[in-house]
Amino acid sequence: MKYGIRLALVCLVVALSLRQALAADGAPALAQQGKQLFADDFARADMAPKWRVGKGFFTVKDDVVSIAENPEDKHGAYAYITPNFPFKDVVVEFSVKLDGARACNLMINDTRYKESHAGHILKATVSPGKVNLADYKFGAMKNDVYDKMKDPNTTEDEKKKLRQSIKDKSADFKVDADLSQWQTVRVEIVGDEMLVSIDGKPAGYLKSEGIDHPTKNAIGFEVGGKTVDVKDVKVWEATPASDWSAHRDAVIAGLGK
Repeated sequence: MKYGIRLALVCLVVALSLRQALAADGAPALAQQGKQLFADDFARADMAPKWRVGKGFFTVKDDVVSIAENPEDKHGAYAYITPNFPFKDVVVEFSVKLDGARACNLMINDTRYKESHAGHILKATVSPGKVNLADYKFGAMKNDVYDKMKDPNTTEDEKKKLRQSIKDKSADFKVDADLSQWQTVRVEIVGDEMLVSIDGKPAGYLKSEGIDHPTKNAIGFEVGGKTVDVKDVKVWEATPASDWSAHRDAVIAGLGK
């Protein structure tokens, strides 16, 4: 009896230790981070010279960039790291706080790829109560899908069939993180897999062929509504974590659906 109790306690301690190790800042889950490719602490007054702003309002103050959509643009606010640099597998980490915005999207593109709208390859989105991961290369931004959905002559039945045909190219997960407070978001991309964590806790996962696109070269943020605050953006090269296959199933099973 005593042996059984001791064994149970040992197992509990080991499980808690493993959970803490996986949740530790910088601890690899899907990816092992390598060489740092980019970092921005926003310790200046402007987005330049590290970012190219496309649309919307970007205000840098006290090491934080506040991002808001301009309703006149009829498009989310967006900015991308400049200059572009080539990569395939990466870890992207940033701190975010939503102050009324609908969502904060991390966008990864290939500006030379012509088979998807604007070269969009994948997206990781945090929004109140939810995260979404999307393979844009073969999903919603694939040219024939995007064009058909935008075509005013496409019927609702046709749109429904299109959405069903790309259903496996994205995934939604419920999260209990309070995004009205600062949270650290970590997006790990290795091969055809993408894992999103919030404050060290796995929050979303997607396996899809478009994620494995070999020539990504653009990283940015897109914001719908207003306002999102972002700080401490970092990007590293990534390689597969040696123990990912051993705990992949447990990580996925623990996600909120």
